[in-house]
Amino acid sequence: MRSTAPFIIRRRVATTAFALAGVLALSSCATFTRNSDAAVVNGNEIPRDRLEAFIDEFAANQQLPLADGIVQLDDARNLLAGMIKADAYTSFLKEQGKPLTDAQRDAVREGLAAQNAGDLSKELEAVIVEVNAATEAISDLEAPADGKIEKLYAQRPSLTGAMCASHVVVKKKETAEKVLSLLAKGAKFADLAKKYSTEPAAKTSGGALQGASEDGKTSPCMSILEYQQNFDPAFTRGAIAARAGVPYGPVQSSFGWHVILLAPWGDVKDDVLSLVKAEPGPNLATGWLANAAISVDPAYGRWDAATGTIAAS
Repeated sequence: MRSTAPFIIRRRVATTAFALAGVLALSSCATFTRNSDAAVVNGNEIPRDRLEAFIDEFAANQQLPLADGIVQLDDARNLLAGMIKADAYTSFLKEQGKPLTDAQRDAVREGLAAQNAGDLSKELEAVIVEVNAATEAISDLEAPADGKIEKLYAQRPSLTGAMCASHVVVKKKETAEKVLSLLAKGAKFADLAKKYSTEPAAKTSGGALQGASEDGKTSPCMSILEYQQNFDPAFTRGAIAARAGVPYGPVQSSFGWHVILLAPWGDVKDDVLSLVKAEPGPNLATGWLANAAISVDPAYGRWDAATGTIAAS
């Protein structure tokens, strides 16, 4: 399958707030709260005072622009997203039985020293080291056994980092509910997509969404990253939550109301295995992150699994 990795291994260690977390293009007003935690990742707390200390440090090092002496909310979200991912990726590696080692962290520290990254607090250096070391470790992960991938798919397909979706999109919620009712009575999904879907291609595709493999052939599966980059976030959110072989919806997006169906394992086994094994670490980590229990202080926005970012509340 074509490259789907959300991680880019860099010889140069990412040290700025923007490189640490990736790019966010958000703007919003926020109602600030008195929460002591800026975010919680699968029960692991990210204290608000730590985030604020990092913001101050980046600003002092002129790596965060200030407007009238105040950090922009977009930049705070950006930095917090990096802290969330550092925590999440480290937890993911532990769950895979491949926790970060001192040697992996030391290799990143050496890179920081070679770059003359400047005076960093131990706390900020630790976060930078963690996210860079975890990113490299994830990219080096080998594919798990086929049986483990199958178990993840049975639990929820998005946990594999691959989704093989079909959908019916209609203008009214009532029509989507009718489609769900007909499916419950035994109607075939493809037939209903051809009859009801407003998507022109559904007349021939039966609502199936298709990706492309490296050899140019079509595939019924795409990585979560591809969904995040190319599909309406509301639709992606629904596909992430769906289970194999169980119609999901109605889901409202900017295109209308969707009924989503993720293909059963038996129908797409080879395609899923091929996609996951192309870049196992990045795909599985993306799936893990998309399904992680992440909450964000409303002062900064909300965590959006559909985009892997902090969105405006």
